[in-house]
Amino acid sequence: MGLCYLYMKDLTKAKEHMNLSLQARVSHEAFQVLAQIALTRDSIQEAISVYEKAVKIFPEHADLMSHLGVLYMKSGKDAISFSKLSTALAFDPNNCKAIVATASMMQTHEDYDYALGKYKVATQSIPDSSSLWNNIGMCYFGKKKYVAAISCLKRANYLSAFDWKILHNLGLVHLHMQQYASAFQFLTAAINLKPDQSHNFMLLAIAISHLDDVEHARQAYEQALKLNKLNATTDSFKLYLNYAVSLFNHKLYSESHLKLLEASKIFERYAAKAEEDEMDLYNKVKTSLQLMGYKFPESVESTENILSASLVEENSQTMLVVYENPSTTQHEVRKKSSKKKPTETSQCEESPDAV
Repeated sequence: MGLCYLYMKDLTKAKEHMNLSLQARVSHEAFQVLAQIALTRDSIQEAISVYEKAVKIFPEHADLMSHLGVLYMKSGKDAISFSKLSTALAFDPNNCKAIVATASMMQTHEDYDYALGKYKVATQSIPDSSSLWNNIGMCYFGKKKYVAAISCLKRANYLSAFDWKILHNLGLVHLHMQQYASAFQFLTAAINLKPDQSHNFMLLAIAISHLDDVEHARQAYEQALKLNKLNATTDSFKLYLNYAVSLFNHKLYSESHLKLLEASKIFERYAAKAEEDEMDLYNKVKTSLQLMGYKFPESVESTENILSASLVEENSQTMLVVYENPSTTQHEVRKKSSKKKPTETSQCEESPDAV
């Protein structure tokens, strides 16, 4: 009865009948259904509580332990997650869910060789899993083996053609290979499936910028900024920095200055976690603009004052003589592939969620 109500999407009655089932006879299936009901309601903590009760009764049940480990991983408690997944593998070394989840965690911590070894074992059990091939592709991306990454990601795309994260990752890898037309195609497809992700629009703007279409690149950046205010899926500093670099490379120095001022406003709180290539690019563009006579403040308060003045004077500002023309061939900043988390990848085989 509980399963029938669950399939009818009457979650309240489904939960009621599953609790009655547990009173009549304790079974791990009933606990799994109760956890599924909690997850349908987007209550991860309630699902964790259900599985915790279940593993106390069935301490050697590998499936219950692996599900609990995956939920802890989704809630950001990696240490507890790894402990639960290790316990599941101790009882069942071939438990596919635990293997994939453990590999995904190691991938997040940039241990790509260990993750690939685990994924290789998992392919023997679930060779047609798009999430698995997606994660394998992003491991190769982290190792800077871009051709192998594209091969795996295209297999994942063949198995799940409407997974926007796989398309996003394909666009990202093609960007790193400087194949901007291909990147544009995959990122456009990802946006059509998931139009509320600012990161997709930022990567699309980078691709369009390299295709020398500055107006459409500007539109993509503006859409990314608009979406990021509603749902912050992209670091604002990285977004403004990419925007400034694109404008700078197209010799729109006044607009580039305005966007770099916006980046400067959040520079202090971002600097601690910024990567070396991002900081180098920020300093290069800033120095180049300073040589042209553009001003940059020393504090956030003065940044806001200069930004207000720049908005007023934008239309009347004249181009200054450049004595040392900075290189316009530098690429927009993106995360180093060695630092890239599979944020746009799936965390486990059953729930594709990752760039």
